[in-house]
Amino acid sequence: MVDAEKKCDICGKAFENSSKLNQHKSDSHKNLAKVKKTTSNSSRNKVTAIAAVIAMIIVVAVYLSENQQSPATVIQGVRCDPTESIDFHIHAHLDVIVDGKSVTVPAGIGIKPNECLYWLHTHNTSGVIHIEAPQETTFTLGQFIQIWDNTPSISPTFEEIINGDKNFKVFVNGFEYKDSYDKIPLNAHDEIVIVSGSVPPTLPQSYEFNGL
Repeated sequence: MVDAEKKCDICGKAFENSSKLNQHKSDSHKNLAKVKKTTSNSSRNKVTAIAAVIAMIIVVAVYLSENQQSPATVIQGVRCDPTESIDFHIHAHLDVIVDGKSVTVPAGIGIKPNECLYWLHTHNTSGVIHIEAPQETTFTLGQFIQIWDNTPSISPTFEEIINGDKNFKVFVNGFEYKDSYDKIPLNAHDEIVIVSGSVPPTLPQSYEFNGL
């Protein structure tokens, strides 16, 4: 019986001894062996290259997720943080009057539920603007209005309330502010009144913050 170890592992042909088996491989399968070896090496190289590309994609994805903040979480320099800041914490009050009638300032301006709060936001419909930031900074009415109009699900927007009026007037603590509204600073306990249309004979000049 021919020893199984003396069978050709390529074609299965049996030989009397190892010498004849080796000669057979050399004569009959030399080129095939080279092709198999080359193919094997090529496959390994492809697998290695694919693995390297996948690893690079993962590294880049992790870097971007950790080092880039979504532009939607910063509006005119005002950031949206996961928790409220208490290092700088003041309040102002806003009234909006359109065609002689008081309009409610929506609750939840600057708040993304279960996500973050902008440094300028409202908790309810009282018109109180909460100004809470990690450090003392001068914020403006313009920044608050931009946050108002860009907070998801807030309705109506400021633009909708004033019907696109570009000539509305702004009064701060009873005095008309002549400069552009986007420059009006939000100071502690300011009473700000935005009037679209005719100006009523009397306007709020202060607000009772009740300890805020």
